[in-house]
Amino acid sequence: MIFPTNGSRTDGLCAGNKIARAVFAAVFLIAAGMVSVAHSVPVSNNVPLDHWSYGALDKLAGFGLLRSDLHGIRPYTRMEVARLVHEALAAREEKSLKLPPLIEHFLERFQREFRDELTVYGRGDSEGAAIVTIKPIEEAQARYAFVDGKPRDFVNFGKRNGQYPWSPSGIVASEKTPLLYGNEGIVYGEGSNFSLQFSSSAKLWDLFSGYVEPILIVRQNEDPGRSLDGLSGGREHGSLGAFDQVGFDLHKGYVKFSPWNVEVEFGRDSMWWGQGYAGSLIMGNNAGPLDMLKITNPTNTLLPWVFRYLGPFKYTVFVARPDDYLNPLNPLLSGGSVNFKPLPWLELGFETAFLMNGEDRPSTSLSNYLKALFGFGFGQPNEIDQVGSFEARLRLPFLWNAELYLEYGGEDSGGEEFVEEWFGFGDVGYLTGIYLPRITPDGKTDFRFEFARTAHRVDTSPGFWYGHFIYRTGFDNDQMIVGHHIGPDAIDYFARVTRYLRNDVRMGVDFEHMVRGVSLNVVEEESNGFGADVTWDIDARWSVAARYAFQDISNFNLVRGDDQANHLLVTGVKFSF
Repeated sequence: MIFPTNGSRTDGLCAGNKIARAVFAAVFLIAAGMVSVAHSVPVSNNVPLDHWSYGALDKLAGFGLLRSDLHGIRPYTRMEVARLVHEALAAREEKSLKLPPLIEHFLERFQREFRDELTVYGRGDSEGAAIVTIKPIEEAQARYAFVDGKPRDFVNFGKRNGQYPWSPSGIVASEKTPLLYGNEGIVYGEGSNFSLQFSSSAKLWDLFSGYVEPILIVRQNEDPGRSLDGLSGGREHGSLGAFDQVGFDLHKGYVKFSPWNVEVEFGRDSMWWGQGYAGSLIMGNNAGPLDMLKITNPTNTLLPWVFRYLGPFKYTVFVARPDDYLNPLNPLLSGGSVNFKPLPWLELGFETAFLMNGEDRPSTSLSNYLKALFGFGFGQPNEIDQVGSFEARLRLPFLWNAELYLEYGGEDSGGEEFVEEWFGFGDVGYLTGIYLPRITPDGKTDFRFEFARTAHRVDTSPGFWYGHFIYRTGFDNDQMIVGHHIGPDAIDYFARVTRYLRNDVRMGVDFEHMVRGVSLNVVEEESNGFGADVTWDIDARWSVAARYAFQDISNFNLVRGDDQANHLLVTGVKFSF
């Protein structure tokens, strides 16, 4: 269940029901306006965030084939990918474009893998939709990972007690697997690890669908974790970063109901909000999938009346219960994101997420929940813990469709000492980057640079990103930060070059420089990381991949003189049925 059933049991359950009703009420006004202008869209499952199609769509956009794509809310549904592919094919046909072999390869691959969904747009050769469609095994993946190194911790238990001693805020989180970011919370221990996961899907008419993805992990070593009693001086109990030698779990699993262009999803799934690539300020796939109720429009649409000038529009609203949340027990995590594209070369958006309720905490009222959801709840740190950000993505057609992007946000620490606090942004963070999709004319080479900072400044009562003085476990799910992997009070530089050696062989190299403890500790942790990976699509069904990464760290975990080197090797094979 998403809503709490213990600790302040009656109040918590009633609050949960109120919040669920509020989510539906908030979306209803938007959805009601959209139904009149949106075509009925068949239900479809989500495309996993690590799927090849996202990078391929970026390449299509780089060659001017996409106008209505929105980066800010992912995952895409399979129908949304099909819609974008149809848009790209139509642009090629309308302009009689001669495209490089790599782009033609992607278009052919899209038409093969999404042929059923493309029939809605008059493409593909499907025999027609069946009443019930079941795929017992849709995709299977096996991975081997060798880890040499210790994970970072992000811990604070109040002033003078933790890694951020100048702040009263609390956080209890771990990196869990060094050098393996954006892995949806899958944890590998020191030494050798083997994981096996597969996915199954089903569909009933054009209204209902379901998806399950179990995972089995076998680790060479288990880890009892670090004692929170010892780390906190008795202020917190339990362990941090513990895992067993063998684990079996439902990694993802959800059901969907999708009338018109409104989709209701219930279950366990991942989300990505924002424009970043290496990480996201508020919602990414650093932590594991959330158990949640989510409402969204599965394909981008136009709003009615004058609002259609906002261009393609997408929204998401969700409410979830984080896993393994220690203090207070059983809070709710909720939020919403809105993105639109008033011009083919400009995307804008806003997102917010907040923690509320929990054991021995007062229930959030319906009016305050709606204020928070619509971005007017900042500056009330005693009731909720809220983060929010604005975002923009600018495509430059005159510069080979290079893209500049920005996320700018903050915590709700309150106060009015700085201009940002007039908007509720008490501790500012931002992420900015540039993506060059075609630094060679054939599109086979691209470059990306990204900078992120969660330590812009602190006020006289400094909080920090992802932490809070009441919700003292932080913005976590299963003890991993749901936002950017750099964590609180940090800066990060990331650069990556990708080259297609052939249409079916891709190689990438990247570099990351990270500094932690920038504002709230007298000691700074500094690290330099290097990585290289290669992916080979053997044929339409089989692909293999390998990645090696190395990281050199000084003052590990903000302890002066504690230096460390981490190594990671990951290999995998994937089969699509």
